[in-house]
Amino acid sequence: MRRFAFISALFVSVLAYALPTKSTPPYQPGEYLHYGLHYQWGAVKTEVAQADFSLTNCEFNGQDALHLDMQARTMPFFDVFFKVREHFQSWFTPDGHTPLQFWRDTYEGGYTAVDRYTYDWEQRVIHADVNFGGRGDEHYEIPLTEKVFDFCALLYFFRTIDWTQMEVGDTFPLDFAIDEDVFEIKITYEGRELKKIPRLGKVHTLRFACTLLSGAVFDGKEQLMAWISDDDARLLLAFMAPIRVGHVWGYLKKWEGLKYPFDARVVK
Repeated sequence: MRRFAFISALFVSVLAYALPTKSTPPYQPGEYLHYGLHYQWGAVKTEVAQADFSLTNCEFNGQDALHLDMQARTMPFFDVFFKVREHFQSWFTPDGHTPLQFWRDTYEGGYTAVDRYTYDWEQRVIHADVNFGGRGDEHYEIPLTEKVFDFCALLYFFRTIDWTQMEVGDTFPLDFAIDEDVFEIKITYEGRELKKIPRLGKVHTLRFACTLLSGAVFDGKEQLMAWISDDDARLLLAFMAPIRVGHVWGYLKKWEGLKYPFDARVVK
């Protein structure tokens, strides 16, 4: 099993699969989200990286589809210590339920990885070409079920889930594919929380605890916490991940082109 990029793992670990979904997705082409990623060790907390998500219309093999472009990068000062550049692209159906294609290009402190996925739903397999460290393509056939997503498609499917039909304490597994591996995550819905979030103030949220069961960045002993907006927009607002030394926090900082207003904030 090869490692997958750290920033990717943070976002991936807040996601979910086959559950009751809303009749229409809570996003639209033209949506743009910007996140700041912060490292915390004791009382010290500083922004070390940023990530951007852009969603557009496209056509894929003659059918309407959505294209998600996600890019993450360390801040210039931290490039000196550990430079990270992530570029993910995902193509999926407009309802967010079916991934079609996935590309990944990663540079992380000298480690490089390139993934090229094609989803073959007739044969129930992902045709995966991966290249680690510039050593050339290796081809894998990854078994494909309805609960296997790539990172980006899974993020947007998660937002379509109708959480009003879930009870506090409900736990469910999911799988996501990255490189040549499939990872299992356990997610627990922990209910509603009025959460104070930097730049946003107090926000009505839905809280989740996530455990990555298959190793990699997290060891399964501690949980990643995530908060999404308790409104029709269903935005990922914040997350916290324990790492070997300290914690990493992520916060939504900017947004544009939302389908529904972000009105979960408490207005004074």
